[in-house]
Amino acid sequence: MHPDGHGDLSRSSIGSSSGRHAGADLEGFGPGSPARADPRTSPAARWVAAPGTKVPGPSGLFALIAVNRRPGRADGRGMRVVTGAQARVGARGPDPLDRALADQASEFHVVCDASGAVRWVSDAVATVLGYQPDEYAHAAAGGLVHPDDADRVADALAAVGEAPGLRRRLQYRVRAADGTIRWVEATVTNRLGQAGVDGLVHTMRDVTTRVMHKRRLLERERHLRTIVSSAADVVALLDDAGRIEYVTPSIAPVLGRSRRSLDGGWRDLVHPDDALLAVDVFEAALDSPGQTHGPVDLRMRHGDGGWRIMEVFVTDFRADPVVRGIVVNARDVTARRRVERERQANQTLFNTLVEMAPVGIVLTDDEGAWTYVNARVAADHEVEPETLLGWGWCRCFDPDDVERVRAEFVAWNGEGRLVTELGAADGTERRWRLTLSRPRLATGERGAVGTLEDVTTRRGLDEMLLGGAAMGSVAGVVGSAAHDLQNLLASIVFQLDLLGDADADRVRAVEEAVDRAHAIADDLMSLSRPDKRAAQVVPVGALLVDLTDMLAVLVEHRADLTLEIAEGAGASLVRVDRSGLERVVTNLVVNARDAVDPRGSIEVRVGTVDLDEGSAPGRPGRYVAIEVVDDGCGIAPDMIEAVFEPYVTTKKDGNGIGLAASRRMVRSWGGDLRARSTLGEGTTMTVLLPLAQS
Repeated sequence: MHPDGHGDLSRSSIGSSSGRHAGADLEGFGPGSPARADPRTSPAARWVAAPGTKVPGPSGLFALIAVNRRPGRADGRGMRVVTGAQARVGARGPDPLDRALADQASEFHVVCDASGAVRWVSDAVATVLGYQPDEYAHAAAGGLVHPDDADRVADALAAVGEAPGLRRRLQYRVRAADGTIRWVEATVTNRLGQAGVDGLVHTMRDVTTRVMHKRRLLERERHLRTIVSSAADVVALLDDAGRIEYVTPSIAPVLGRSRRSLDGGWRDLVHPDDALLAVDVFEAALDSPGQTHGPVDLRMRHGDGGWRIMEVFVTDFRADPVVRGIVVNARDVTARRRVERERQANQTLFNTLVEMAPVGIVLTDDEGAWTYVNARVAADHEVEPETLLGWGWCRCFDPDDVERVRAEFVAWNGEGRLVTELGAADGTERRWRLTLSRPRLATGERGAVGTLEDVTTRRGLDEMLLGGAAMGSVAGVVGSAAHDLQNLLASIVFQLDLLGDADADRVRAVEEAVDRAHAIADDLMSLSRPDKRAAQVVPVGALLVDLTDMLAVLVEHRADLTLEIAEGAGASLVRVDRSGLERVVTNLVVNARDAVDPRGSIEVRVGTVDLDEGSAPGRPGRYVAIEVVDDGCGIAPDMIEAVFEPYVTTKKDGNGIGLAASRRMVRSWGGDLRARSTLGEGTTMTVLLPLAQS
């Protein structure tokens, strides 16, 4: 079969039209084409080229070719028989009707002798290929057939010429008068020896457009077949009975099966428990031709004996003249369904945990409005969860606190955590701690997720724990006392290591440390009652000067310690528990020592500062500020406030008690303990104490 799909019409006829569109390559035309009679010597060619020359032969030649509907001698099929007297070209000028028919003709006729020389050409050649009859004869002699088709055409003509009466149809390419390549379809009939004809009669038409359309259609079909064959989906064509007429090669990698293994039809593939579902979707498709039904998940047996979940679509195309069947599209979604089930199970578990959480959980939008609350938040406020969404939560808290929290949220850049507290709207002492963090989402949303915890009771428990009577919990108190003892006993051990030569100053420092250790031991005798030591007025400068020797021992060989007292600040008085303030400063210096590199710098500064209502820990006024400044590793921004919570620490061997206990004590004196820090640069811990009168 010819590559163009024209069956056994592969070898025929003579120079005619066809091929590509205007401007196609003419390479190969010319001397290499089949041999033709010399147009200067061929009698037929000379007749064509010489208007007025009488057509040789009987008039039967024209009875085979010329079709006319005007009155005249005609056979029963309306073909006008042109007599010899009428067959003169140019003697009386062209017949108007013949010219009109030639101009509208879609095909032309050629008569050749046994050698292939053109004897006669109809005028319609001008309409089909643009040649005048005489021009066509000259062009045919020089080679009109495309070189790639020349041998095939020559062989076909030779075969026709050897069998009288034989007719053959073939397609090939020729050069048109404008230089373009055209495809022509030629029907060649052997009339050699027949009276009035005696030649090979060619009926030729231009089929370029049809050939090009067919080629494009075949190309699209190949393209589609390639896509379908390489696709991951399985596409099957079923008949009315459900038998598989065609299935794409993807059946092998997807279901591990060959086409031959599917002779039983799709029913042999579907899991018995899914059979009814499969029948339903097929019946729905049959009830509405042309409409796709699905998807439905059907389990299908794999070649390895296991089951695969296939997402199936069914469309009834039986009425389509091209498809004429039921199209099934199936893709393997086993892994996807497994992931979806796991995700759904995890989501259910997560939702359950969130709803059962002992603390409130909230989600906010980028402006601070709540978009979700769990059951605990609603229960704490004895309302339905929906009433707290949006800005409904504001009605449950103190208006001043709400305004402050909203301002903090707007100013928050999303780094670290936003920790704040809210009071109750009814004026009671209930307090809630709101802790928010802003996750980095791929969607770019800037909402926050956080917890809302009722800290009313916890506050009291923290005070009791840090004060030494944590609801009778001896472990909590001993932990706090042990922390202080570690600092003091570390000094004692260090001093004992240096007593090679009796040194009165060092011995005195050891004795002072031991005395303080005894004082803490005395504290352990009253575990069940809160700390009720009486505060006294203490000069800050003198207290720190007395403490400097012990502090220097604690940081010796580790850091350089300096004490700087601003002018006039040394005589400043504060009302505190003296030993408690010593413990606070000692704890801050030890923390600084652990944070700096060897030979780092630690500065203890004392000064005074005026604080207004917005910055003062209590009443506005003048405060004594004790700063412990180091150049150590610093504290991460999200840990600045967290380090003051019990059992939160940034040190490898820390217990998280020192800073929490220190802040509790400072606040009990009406002051506060605050921190400023920059990672990699250092930390400043500031003790603020209200100035006392003498």
